[in-house]
Amino acid sequence: MSISALLLALAMTSEPSHQQVAEAVSEAKEAAGRYADCAGFWDYMASTEAAAGRPSAAEQLRNIGNGAQTAALWLHAQAHILEGGSPVRYGTWLPIITPRREAAALRASALAERADADWMRNEGERCQALLQGQQQAIDAIRSDAVQRSIDAQN
Repeated sequence: MSISALLLALAMTSEPSHQQVAEAVSEAKEAAGRYADCAGFWDYMASTEAAAGRPSAAEQLRNIGNGAQTAALWLHAQAHILEGGSPVRYGTWLPIITPRREAAALRASALAERADADWMRNEGERCQALLQGQQQAIDAIRSDAVQRSIDAQN
């Protein structure tokens, strides 16, 4: 089950158990870590495209990395709300996500230097598999922004 589906199912449960909430929080935080790692991977890929003289491809990959980071921040925010916290800005979790993103980019660079093609291929496939969930998180953020705008007008 995708993290978005899990969070939706939990939200639809009238009174989720403490165990269900704890599992959803744990899964959301683990997924946030995976997205942060992928943000770093996409940063590395963007830097290789830039070095190869392909600035448009580099920008596209950097944008995908930014989307992965946004999904990670959104997941931390959802976990915080599930734990009973009030909504706060997504950037609150940047001190958690940014170092992980940077470490993942460095790891990808180091493994590329060692010509670890298997790791690079596997990481690329793993990160590509997360793109749909990443887009769902971004769409949820946009929907929330629209709803807040509608609420503010009423």
